[in-house]
Amino acid sequence: MKIIYKGYSSRTISPREEWDSEVRDAVNKVLELVESKQGFRTPFEIWRRCELIITIGHNIYTTSIEIRPPQMAIIRRRANWHNGYAYYCNGVFWANISKTKVELI
Repeated sequence: MKIIYKGYSSRTISPREEWDSEVRDAVNKVLELVESKQGFRTPFEIWRRCELIITIGHNIYTTSIEIRPPQMAIIRRRANWHNGYAYYCNGVFWANISKTKVELI
């Protein structure tokens, strides 16, 4: 899975050493979870060739971690999809619309 790091409040990302300990722990846990994974599965759909997008904030509350499918995959499916991405919360990934736990594939 392709990993993309973004900064929350500016174009530059602060060095890993400056991150809050909760943010560092969450990012490390997520990297372990997505190792050798390519997408996610919900009860309604399967998304492959996804990207892991980590937006680093000032603390854990302003940091977001999401798995997003390629934009062209969403466009091709048009109205045939239910959940557009999965977000990380409390140690697992959740579907954004149905709020169900997703399975990483």
